[in-house]
Amino acid sequence: MSFTFDGANKLVVCSAGTTSINLGDLWSRWKDWLLDDNAGYARAFDTVGGEPIDPVAGTLVPLYLFVQNGWKVRPHEADHTLNVTGGSLVVSGGGDPFVATLGDYTVRINYQQPVQAIGYSTGGGTAPSASEVADAVWQHTSATDLLDRVTMAQAILRNKTITDPDTGLMTVYDTDGATPLLTAALYQDAAGTTPYAGAGAERREMLEPGN
Repeated sequence: MSFTFDGANKLVVCSAGTTSINLGDLWSRWKDWLLDDNAGYARAFDTVGGEPIDPVAGTLVPLYLFVQNGWKVRPHEADHTLNVTGGSLVVSGGGDPFVATLGDYTVRINYQQPVQAIGYSTGGGTAPSASEVADAVWQHTSATDLLDRVTMAQAILRNKTITDPDTGLMTVYDTDGATPLLTAALYQDAAGTTPYAGAGAERREMLEPGN
C-alpha cells in the first residue's frame, strides 16, 4: 500500500489498487512525509496506544489514530471495499475521517477493530473525548520526547545554519534565527585533523545543544 499526502488540501490519497490501510503504516508514512521538508503543513494525526502489554504474548495496547485539523483520507478511484486494520481511525472532535472519491464509485469502508480493548470506570461521569485522550498522551514523557526529537530533526533540516570560518564551528539556530540549538565542529578532511577554514568540509562532529 502507498499514500500521497497533499498538505495544501489536507488529503491522504490512497494509491491505485489500495484495498487495505494499516494504521501503523499510515502513521509511519505520514511521519516520513513530515520530515521530508513538509513540517509547515497542519498536523494530520495524533496517536494513542501501540505500547506492548505482554512482550512474550505479543499483545499491544490498541492503536487509536486521531485525524487532526480537517485532514481526510480519500480511497482510490474504483469500486471496492477498503479494510482499515491495525487499530481505530477516528476524527478528533468527531466526524468522518474519509472523503468521497472524485469519480462516481462505490467504496465500502470495513473497520476491523482491535481485539484487545481498554476498559475504564466513569463513576457516573462523562468519558473523555478523543481530543482529551490525545492531549493526555502527548503530555506523557515518552510522547513528549518523541515530539521533541521530530521537532529537532525538522530544525536541523530547515533552520538557519552558520559555520564560522575562523573556528570551524557550525551552529544550527532556533526558529527565531538567533537562539543557538546545536553546534558541531567541522573539518576539511575525513580524519578530523584539519579544522574547517572556509574551504571544503568532509567531516562534521556530533551536534550538541547550544549554550
